[in-house]
Amino acid sequence: MTPNPHSLRHRPGQPGARVAALLLLVLLATPAFAQQGSGPALPVEITADRAEMDERQGLGTYTGDVIVIRGDMTLEADKVYVRTRDRRPYEMEAHGEPARLESPDPETGEMRIATALRIDYLLNEDRMILTDQAHVITTSEEARGKRITYDLTTDVIEAERGEGDSERVRITIQPRDDE
Repeated sequence: MTPNPHSLRHRPGQPGARVAALLLLVLLATPAFAQQGSGPALPVEITADRAEMDERQGLGTYTGDVIVIRGDMTLEADKVYVRTRDRRPYEMEAHGEPARLESPDPETGEMRIATALRIDYLLNEDRMILTDQAHVITTSEEARGKRITYDLTTDVIEAERGEGDSERVRITIQPRDDE
């Protein structure tokens, strides 16, 4: 991702950047930004050039060099919408050229990488839907298509091409090293 000259990281002396950083710090310090579910709660940390939170609608909008960290998952995008219920995030919608999500494989520890122009990440299900220029790379396979659904828990990938799309889904399966 190309550095954004308007990013908080690049212009820390600006008063507006300080206010945005302080707002994000206050939002992230609240226990409401923990994951809902039966497992241990994981905080969601977000940095961006601009943040807007509409608590009544349960929608946070983050724009400009957005980085989201949740546990060992990292999401980078130009714009991210975070939907909340009872002030707990349950879905993220990321847009970028492309947006990129990285998460280590729980068994091997090797990084799984997903990119697309749009990534919908369903936090409670640990599942993502990639749309437009969708691409997933795991230790054992690589998939490309118009739309990919990827379950991070079960490591199941479903890929499809768009209607009227002449380019077919492409899957590459890596052979195992039997040592």
